[in-house]
Amino acid sequence: MAVTTKTMFETGEEVSSLGGAMGVALARVVVPLYFGIGGVLKIIDASPTHLPAALIKWAGAGGVDLLYLLRLSIAGELAVAGLMILVPRLARPVGLFLLGLFLPVLIGDLMLGASSCGCFGAVAVSPWVTLIIDGGLFAGLWYFGGKAASLRVTKILPTLPVVVAGLWVVLSFMVGFAVGGTANGNSVSNENGVSMVTELPPDGFYLPQYESWIDRPWSDLDVSAWIDGAVPGETQGAEYLLFYRKDCEHCHELMEAWFFGPLLAPTIAIAVPDRKGFPTENLQAFDCPECSLAEMPKGIDWFFQTPVLVRLEDGIVRCVAEVTAADPQCLVF
Repeated sequence: MAVTTKTMFETGEEVSSLGGAMGVALARVVVPLYFGIGGVLKIIDASPTHLPAALIKWAGAGGVDLLYLLRLSIAGELAVAGLMILVPRLARPVGLFLLGLFLPVLIGDLMLGASSCGCFGAVAVSPWVTLIIDGGLFAGLWYFGGKAASLRVTKILPTLPVVVAGLWVVLSFMVGFAVGGTANGNSVSNENGVSMVTELPPDGFYLPQYESWIDRPWSDLDVSAWIDGAVPGETQGAEYLLFYRKDCEHCHELMEAWFFGPLLAPTIAIAVPDRKGFPTENLQAFDCPECSLAEMPKGIDWFFQTPVLVRLEDGIVRCVAEVTAADPQCLVF
């Protein structure tokens, strides 16, 4: 059967049409829905503790407000989702831009060994899974989106969709920046329901800057006012503070290796809760029978990557580090 030039052109147009349809589906439905779900789940969670680990580690260490990052990510995802639906000519470039921002963050999460990508609020999804999805969406939007004539950027855009999209962007930022900041220094309760009146971080989270603790009296640190139970910093000589979580396997391993039995120095074990309280599942054994006990209040997000060990000498902070059983920094033998 002879293949005519006409048949070849028709086949090419059919393939191009199919590819263009896939590009439109990605740009106008799949990717906007993906962004929208991420933004909505972040609103429901309303907690910067579930941001990507790379952002918390790098932006937080640089002094960037994590609540601001959470609000900006919500606003950005909602705004881009609406823009892609309302203005087809801009759908491909803005979608590629946002997906392109996600990819290095996900790579950073993998480098840090994060268990969740932080893309969907409290819903944990492996960074590997999300990297594959985002990479696939990026490649599909770039390749198939380029085959759709309706997605090509033009110098002139229709007025009404642009105006509606502008209003949507404004609304998205209003919604995004209304999220969070629930702690206000009012009374909060500890694990036993006892009221504790203290000035908690107003943005609803606390990200410790450990380097600022060094060579300062423990009693001068803001974190000292939030501890309920045994009082640190009142012991002459060496004293250890161990921040731990009750479901933390690494904390259990550290205690079992270095704090089970006679202690090197008086030690206070400080339990760190989640925003809603202490966990009730997957609890680890508490292997520090001679430790004094204390806890942080619930109601905000504590960004302690436990276990965290602090060494005081005459009430002065001399060492603080995120530690493991294999590398127990701050312990003096």
